[in-house]
Amino acid sequence: MGKGLLAGAVAVSVLAAGSAHAASTELRRSTNTRGLSFLVGGGVEGYTDALRSQIDPGLSYGVTLGLKPTNVVGLELGYTGAVSEFNSDGVLATNADGPDIVRNGAQAAVTVGLTATRLQPYVMGGVGLSRYNVRAIAPGFSDDTVGNVPVGAGLRLNLGGFTADARVAYNFLFDQGFAASLPASDVDLGGDETFSKGGRYVGTLNLGATF
Repeated sequence: MGKGLLAGAVAVSVLAAGSAHAASTELRRSTNTRGLSFLVGGGVEGYTDALRSQIDPGLSYGVTLGLKPTNVVGLELGYTGAVSEFNSDGVLATNADGPDIVRNGAQAAVTVGLTATRLQPYVMGGVGLSRYNVRAIAPGFSDDTVGNVPVGAGLRLNLGGFTADARVAYNFLFDQGFAASLPASDVDLGGDETFSKGGRYVGTLNLGATF
């Protein structure tokens, strides 16, 4: 009888150890967020300071290629675009066919996760360049190329190969030459470096896969 109980106890211990090992392995797999990801998304984009009274919030969209060599640190290259309308109370625009302003750009960014879990909050920062194409006739507005520094935060979910990413970001503009009619609003950073007081904010939801 005693030998039977001992054998049963040993069997239970072996099964428990096996279950614990399997659970540990599954946990490690579930928290592995490394790999190459491809995301497509859209959202809302708008402006601040004097630009806010001139340009209404519009549709934002983009494509992002990301690489996470670790569960925490990620690198991104992406295309970003947006279409916006002039605020009719602030800008006298004519001959508009479709959106008044179309923005096409690219950016590179680094993301840093605050946890190493499947649902991962993170912060990001980088550098970008955008081409503004003004399609309406509006005094003081013209096509221009503007650099920017994006900073933001987001929440990323990885479920197997599926990835969802919600992000909000603010873009510090090097200048606002596409809106030359607005009062000068550069922030002097010393030397020849300046930022525009008017910036660009964006909130997007991105969906895709991680391989």
